[in-house]
Amino acid sequence: MSILICLDARVTDQTLSSCPCVLCDPAASATLPARRQQEKYWSREMANVREHGWHVVGVGGGDIPDWSFTVGLWHSYRIPEVAMFGLELQGLMHWVNAGAAELRDRAATEPGTLLSGVIEGYEIQVQPVDVSWHRPLLGTAVGFYRRATVPVVQLVWPDRDHRWPSDEQASPGCRAQPSLWLPVDEHPTGVWTEEAAEQ
Repeated sequence: MSILICLDARVTDQTLSSCPCVLCDPAASATLPARRQQEKYWSREMANVREHGWHVVGVGGGDIPDWSFTVGLWHSYRIPEVAMFGLELQGLMHWVNAGAAELRDRAATEPGTLLSGVIEGYEIQVQPVDVSWHRPLLGTAVGFYRRATVPVVQLVWPDRDHRWPSDEQASPGCRAQPSLWLPVDEHPTGVWTEEAAEQ
């Protein structure tokens, strides 16, 4: 699969009308969850997108490795949302934020592009995320975009010795990252496909 990801400057008000998110369609706000806690969360998320261009979500504390992703990059810049998996949560959220900023500032990228400004001393690889993973792993983004499909990229990290997950000598933690460029039904069975099956 080859996908060119164009990374333009912040989107103007004139182009926002084509965005499917809850910010671009006032009527969509009526579809947001009604419970007080969820309203508070959506309010914070939308405020972060308006003020900073995106919001970073962290998912952790469960039976599977932690992960983090952005919400709002497509709305603000028409660049893919960013996701990263398998490290400790606070670090993931920091690195997803750094990756989002680096992608925002680039002219364009494509699958396999290496970013050097995300984790100090390491390159990170950019890979497209197959749409079959969106709902099970990126639910907040799916809700923000009202179930419309927007592009997402995975930031794949190497181990301490700079070996990629595809290298059999890479550390077990590194090799445990999901390969989200593969559809769920083609991905090797494991914790990530089990998580997808539960959704």
